[in-house]
Amino acid sequence: MARTRNMKVDDQSGIVVATGVRSETYGGPDGYKTVLTINSAFPAIAGGAALGVGKLLMTLPSVESIISGSSINVAVKETQGNVTADTPDIGIGTTIASGVISVLGGTAAFENILTGQTAADCDGTATVETVTTALALTTGGVAKTIYLNIADGWAASGDAAAVISGTVTIWWRPV
Repeated sequence: MARTRNMKVDDQSGIVVATGVRSETYGGPDGYKTVLTINSAFPAIAGGAALGVGKLLMTLPSVESIISGSSINVAVKETQGNVTADTPDIGIGTTIASGVISVLGGTAAFENILTGQTAADCDGTATVETVTTALALTTGGVAKTIYLNIADGWAASGDAAAVISGTVTIWWRPV
């Protein structure tokens, strides 16, 4: 019997991707690899204060799932020249980052898939990291969302729509 590990299966995996995100999913029910290509923006970042924001990437189907790993190769590029030198904490989680925070670690679900990495800047330098995870998602019939989150003590004036570009890869399987 032929193996289907590298077969593209976007229509069969049951994921839904957010606006500004393109996906390619490979594998089968014994394990999927979803590569998300991002060309989008974060919500407005108020300047001169600590703030966490996030961008919805994808929603897994409403079945119990296990995420076994993830990787990021993403860049944040300011659009107004105000936060170029900022070095935000970047992570992937099942809850969107929000509130007065300068790191993602205070709320586990802000980075429970990929723990916060420190970006070199907000001037387009990519942050690259791969982690192995053992996150079981019990959904209770509810689809599970996945967010790319950032947090920092932002420079004065903030940024209205910092651009996000690059790829996020999620390895997962239904239970």
